[in-house]
Amino acid sequence: MRVIEFHRSGWIYIVLSIVMGVLALNGGNNFHYLAEAAILGYMLSSGIAGYTNIRRAEVSLSFPDEIYARSPFLLNVAVRNKSRVPVYMIDVSVEGERVFFPVIQPGETVSKHIPFTLRSRGINEISGIELSSDYPFNFFTRYWPVSFVGKATAFPAPVDLRADDARVWLEPEGREGENIADPAAGVDIIGVRPYVEGDPMRMIHWKSSARTGKLNSRLYDGSGRPETRMIDLDSLVSDFGLEAGLSVASHEISRAMRSGFSIGMADRGMIWAPSPSRPDKLSMLSSLALYE
Repeated sequence: MRVIEFHRSGWIYIVLSIVMGVLALNGGNNFHYLAEAAILGYMLSSGIAGYTNIRRAEVSLSFPDEIYARSPFLLNVAVRNKSRVPVYMIDVSVEGERVFFPVIQPGETVSKHIPFTLRSRGINEISGIELSSDYPFNFFTRYWPVSFVGKATAFPAPVDLRADDARVWLEPEGREGENIADPAAGVDIIGVRPYVEGDPMRMIHWKSSARTGKLNSRLYDGSGRPETRMIDLDSLVSDFGLEAGLSVASHEISRAMRSGFSIGMADRGMIWAPSPSRPDKLSMLSSLALYE
């Protein structure tokens, strides 16, 4: 790990101190001795100030609860000032993404966001964190070790493969006519509306679509049972392969999260009952992220 990095101005200052030292030794001039002492003292005070400044800072990361692989999100970077004096010119690098904190007051924690991307689904560790500072004179950049290791779970990258409904949604069970994959089961038709991407094929009103030349979907009585769907993960993985199947399921759960309808999932004998709640949908996404 890097400890210190010399800037061009720092090298010039070092060369200047060496030249002045040679002049002082060869010339025996008291002025040269005083100038050399001032230059070395200035360098010493800069080193002490820079070292004490950076060691007062403590960095941490926090992640949003919804992260998808290969999709950018905003990573929260927080720096806390552990001391009773201000901290200046703190630079944090997280795997190459940098964020700068000009001043942090005593006892204060300052947070900023940087765009970040996790490359693969599952648990990702972020250990490439660097804390550095050019304070006080920009001669050198000093680095301080960061022991914090961030861990975040990335859900499968959502992919809409426009798969046929029968291969995405679980087939009906129970009494005839009751279909958990059919948002219209037991609900009266009150009209038609323009087709919205993601509407099940069974909702399309083919007669009006043929008449108008544009796809239309049936409009159901809103007083009936809310839209409910059940993902057949086993069929998805079997038909599209592991990663593609997980991505299709991730897309449907993500869409349900934004649309507000209930969704459940069947996975190798395990059943997530359809639910409209965000925590339940996040639980399903987490299971997809850790799928083996």
